[in-house]
Amino acid sequence: MLTSGHTPPVDVTRVTGREVEISGRRAIQSKTDLAGFITQASRSLAEISGFSREELVGQPHNILRHPDMPDSIYYSMWKHLQAGDEFYGFTKNRAKNGDHYWVLARFAPIRGDGGIVGYTSARFLPQRDLIEQWERLYAEMRAAERDSGFDDERRFQPALALLERHIRSSGARDLSSLVLRSRA
Repeated sequence: MLTSGHTPPVDVTRVTGREVEISGRRAIQSKTDLAGFITQASRSLAEISGFSREELVGQPHNILRHPDMPDSIYYSMWKHLQAGDEFYGFTKNRAKNGDHYWVLARFAPIRGDGGIVGYTSARFLPQRDLIEQWERLYAEMRAAERDSGFDDERRFQPALALLERHIRSSGARDLSSLVLRSRA
């Protein structure tokens, strides 16, 4: 779940089941290097996650990853980013103390020196009434990954097919448009 070879300063498997309420329109942002290590974190991200900005900088971004998130979401995100494309997602993040918070996230490559030099992420508040729906979908996606019978990239295909079905049934053309229309 966490970047290989890196020991986090907290127990990233600890979850409390308590949600951190996010109010207002806050600038919840971060930047990472090419390997996904945080180089900048907004004050709002630090406050919501319970980490100080100093604790976040230098850590792999997946220190915020909640174990309820399907691996296939991050697989798809990295495929998009490494191809130079943006990625939008409905994300459940884990706070330092094990609480969680839901955000809509936009991930994008940062370009410079003739190529991609890092990544940026901006997060927005989702419509509250959609969270239960995404909780169920993500549980189904994790089960599909687990039950796929594969231990390589093929294990993501059944979960991503569930996501595609969800996108189509919502009437959206793709995940980006579904996420954008889900803003609070």
